[in-house]
Amino acid sequence: MTMPRQCDLTVEQRREAVLALLRREEPAAQLARRFGISEPTLYRWRDEFLAAGEAALANGSKGAGSHERELRELRAQLQERDQVIGELTVANRILKKVSGQ
Repeated sequence: MTMPRQCDLTVEQRREAVLALLRREEPAAQLARRFGISEPTLYRWRDEFLAAGEAALANGSKGAGSHERELRELRAQLQERDQVIGELTVANRILKKVSGQ
């Protein structure tokens, strides 16, 4: 049994092939030959492309504000952790001094 050949097309070329298929510019068999891939690969790329687009639309309702809010939350968590680390560092230094006496 042979291993499947790794495709050496760029992302742009794959996108071009999928969009050409969706626009029905050429039959799938002809597109597959032109890009040097199998028809099942072309259809798999189409399905993955459409699934990713659907996921992006589903998440699109969150919008850019969602990313900014998440960034603010992460920064707040980081600041809180920095504070805890600072407090623990001070406590550790005090304990070292006390135990060293």
